[in-house]
Parts: sequence; C-alpha cells; structure tokens
Amino acid sequence: MHVHVALGPAEFGAARLDGRSALVIDVLRATTSVVAACVAGCRSVIPVPDETAARRVAGRFPAGDCLLAGERGGDPIPGFDLGNSPLEFTADRVSGRVIVLTTTNGTNTMLAAAGAAAAGVAALTNAAAAARWALERDADVTLLCSGEKGGFCLEDAVCAGFVVEAMASDGAGALRFTDAAVAARRMADAYTGRLERIIEDAAWARHLHKAGRAADFSACLALSSVDQVPVLSNGAIVPGPARPAAVDARR
Repeated sequence: MHVHVALGPAEFGAARLDGRSALVIDVLRATTSVVAACVAGCRSVIPVPDETAARRVAGRFPAGDCLLAGERGGDPIPGFDLGNSPLEFTADRVSGRVIVLTTTNGTNTMLAAAGAAAAGVAALTNAAAAARWALERDADVTLLCSGEKGGFCLEDAVCAGFVVEAMASDGAGALRFTDAAVAARRMADAYTGRLERIIEDAAWARHLHKAGRAADFSACLALSSVDQVPVLSNGAIVPGPARPAAVDARR
C-alpha cells in the first residue's frame, strides 16, 4: 500500500487519484469545521467553488432545510448563515440540516478529491480515525493538503504527518511512503506534544489571530479527539459511513 502526501494544490495535478483513496486536509479551518458539523448531526455538507454556486445549490432545498456557510480570506461571507469556524457548527444550528459550504481553499480540494475511488475528510481532530479509515480501504492513498492560495501551509502538512504516523503505527511493514509522506511525518514529529506552536509558526494561524479568530485554535488543534471520518458521496460530504446525498453539487 503506497502512501503519498500532496503538500499543496500545485501538486494535485501530478497526484494520482484514480483507484486510490484520498484524504482532504484543511486544518484552519474548513475540514475541521466539516468534521465538527458531521459530529453535530448535519445531514450533509455540499462543497461548492464559490458564492454563486452556493446560493444556486441552496435554492434547491425547502426553506429551513439548508444553511449557507463559508468564508473568503478568513472572513464570513455577508448574508451567509455561518462562517467557517468549527465553533459555529453546533447541534442546535446544524443537526438534520444540509450545509452548503464554500471556502478559499478547502472546498476546492474537496471537489478535487471526487476523482478518487473513495474520499474522506481529515483534520487534526480526527487524525487517528482518518488513518484507520485509509487502512481499512486497503488501497493506495493520497493525502491532499489544501494549503493557502495554491501554496504550502505548515498546519496542513503537519496534520498529514500525524495521519501518516498513525498509519505507520497500525500498518507496520505493509506500507510504502513517498518522500513527501516521510517529510510530512518528520514535520509532525517536531510538533508532537507541542501543537500549540503552530499558532506562532504557521502564517495562516497568525493571520487568523490578528483577525480576532484565536478562539478557533483550541477546537482546531484538539488532536484525535473525534472518532469519525466524513466521506464524499455523490458530490456531498456525509457523516461516515457514506449514505446517498440529496443533491449532487457537480450538476
């Protein structure tokens, strides 16, 4: 079983997904929020590329069934029901509802992952569960780090490294890691037991702090605190195990 980490969107074109499993990572904050929404009992999360698509897809649902959520540049989108903070996706707000989500980076990666044989959503919060999910698929796996505007993001690579480390611990000699997967694992080693350093070291974390969103950090850095892996099914993300989605966002 081969394990690869695409360390940023610039590498997605060269990353083979056909026949492979994929894990989407955007720690600050899209995949953390998706995990939180699924734990809180949402029906599904539909990732879309932009605000126009979000409003179009949301319009297919009866009033009250759907919530618009997302951000641009870290800021909530005017007129949307929710931003992109995992603290917003509570059971009171999202239980039983469909969430249409668009973010600067993460939702584009979710859409790209549709080319894989199976795709799951990973964050620091469910890193161990994501590793088990990948191993259970028993197929080569690519971890897709969403990055920032096409570039590398430290927190996403570190998260990928924690997933790779958990896979290595469970999978022993059956796994073969690419150099990028090894590099991510070594980055995770540097933050083991001191994840709070990400807040100072990662450029996007510093941006969020300056923007007054530091309250999200404790939720985003709670390593392996959730035992659930949301999965992509027919264009929507649903709490695992997968079930049919109501709307295909690719239409």
